[in-house]
Amino acid sequence: MRWLLALALWSSLAHAEGKLAPLRVDEATLDKAYRHARSRRNLGIGLAIPGVTSTLLGIVLIAYGTNQEPYIYSEIAELVSGGIIAGVGLAVGIPGVVLWTQGQDEMDVIKWRRRQLQLTLNGAVFRF
Repeated sequence: MRWLLALALWSSLAHAEGKLAPLRVDEATLDKAYRHARSRRNLGIGLAIPGVTSTLLGIVLIAYGTNQEPYIYSEIAELVSGGIIAGVGLAVGIPGVVLWTQGQDEMDVIKWRRRQLQLTLNGAVFRF
């Protein structure tokens, strides 16, 4: 029972500094983080597009192979090659989509922080 309580306390600890929380928040740091996030997003787009395309091509090959009446070697080859192409497409497309969304989220956060920094520097600080 003690280990369960220790596990619950350990997992509920809050971390003050995240991945996008630099110690200094200035234009140079934000620009560097924005370039990194943009390159991550662009890499994700570059992986997601061929991944989704090859997955769809594999699904089409599998559907074409299953709609043939007599299963001869050509239909079996279409089924196997369609499965391989669809598997490779999923293996490339899923990480691409993850990188794409994470990069876009980081870009949105950095854009928000840059806007807050500009508002602070212009003297328009709103306190609630």
